[in-house]
Amino acid sequence: MASKTARRGSGSGSLFLNGSTGLWTVVVELPPLAGKRRRKVIRRRDRAAAVTELRRIRTELDRAGDLLTSSPTLDQWLTIWLTRIAAPRLKPRTLATYRSYVTRHISPVIGRYRLDKLTATHVRRMHETIIARGCSSTTALQAHRILGKALTDAMREGRVGRNVADKQHIDAPRRAVATRSALDADQAIILLRSVADRDEGAHWATALLAGVRQGERLGITADMLDLDAGVLTVAWQLQRLTWEHGCVPAGEPVTCGRVRGGYCPQRTVTIPPDQEVRRVYGGLWLTRPKSRAGWRQVPLAPPLWEILRRYRATHEVGDEGLIFHRGDGRPLDPRADSTAWDSALRDAGLPDVVLHSARHTTATLLYALGVPEQTRMAILGHSSATVTAGYTHVTDREARDAMGRLGSLLYPQIEG
Repeated sequence: MASKTARRGSGSGSLFLNGSTGLWTVVVELPPLAGKRRRKVIRRRDRAAAVTELRRIRTELDRAGDLLTSSPTLDQWLTIWLTRIAAPRLKPRTLATYRSYVTRHISPVIGRYRLDKLTATHVRRMHETIIARGCSSTTALQAHRILGKALTDAMREGRVGRNVADKQHIDAPRRAVATRSALDADQAIILLRSVADRDEGAHWATALLAGVRQGERLGITADMLDLDAGVLTVAWQLQRLTWEHGCVPAGEPVTCGRVRGGYCPQRTVTIPPDQEVRRVYGGLWLTRPKSRAGWRQVPLAPPLWEILRRYRATHEVGDEGLIFHRGDGRPLDPRADSTAWDSALRDAGLPDVVLHSARHTTATLLYALGVPEQTRMAILGHSSATVTAGYTHVTDREARDAMGRLGSLLYPQIEG
């Protein structure tokens, strides 16, 4: 007859002597996966060895949040990786991107293979399938990098002995060469003169003369704009984050009956504990810049300084102190903002270029004016090992001189 000893609390594991085998058996309950109950079972002849193993398993479970009972499929590992390893360290938008790539490009092609049986041939098949579906090599490269990160963490967890997506086993796809059009100096002047007497003039002047990203521009709050000193602090960005199902733990089958997380009665957004966010309205949130280089101060070019001074004198701040907002104070939806940019280009008779290219216009003008590369990168918030350490605050003489020259290039023609 089997006897039980050293029984632990529910969920913390149990230890008992199996009378039929004569072995000490350790059983630890694990988080369910895809709605299925999971347990880690280990057997030892010696009770002391079994107790040691139970303690080791419990410690590892507390540290990692989960254990694998056998070699999982890649799809099972990616589910665990996204929800318990990647989620705490990624920005919400980045996590949503990773999940999309896993769901659309990785799991459908090679997700069914066991993690420990994955080879470079499988990875190459993933590359080829993505390209065959009409996606660019840049998409294949991003899928490759995400898979590589997941396998690197699998190695750290002791799940596999090698990363078959690293450069020792297979070459990553090359990034597609794309030509991105942007407005030149004359075209930027035409646009700014076209919208000079409209509220949106301040929007496009900020985009073209401060070099900020769309989310950074839409996330400018009144306390970030110092019109006395002529400095814009980039400290927030407005982003639309992806709602997730809150009716069950991430990765488990939903119970609310809704397909999209946004329709779940208990919808939620995964926010890592070390990241600061502020919900503004609906799915629009203020998040911190992605990197240290993104959190910066930008001197205002003379024309932009004057345009923003006039704008602030006639416009109240909106929700959360936003200076750019809808008439009711709510934040501007990025998609509506992009549509307004397209309309402004058409009204001015200019070619159709994407809104993000406004940063390229800023960069091109600064380059044409002979502004040093490090100063250009600091103004635009580009990350670089040689720049971030010395350019956390960009209010020094070089940056002010650069923006002053940019203003001298455009100011007379804009105001004229």
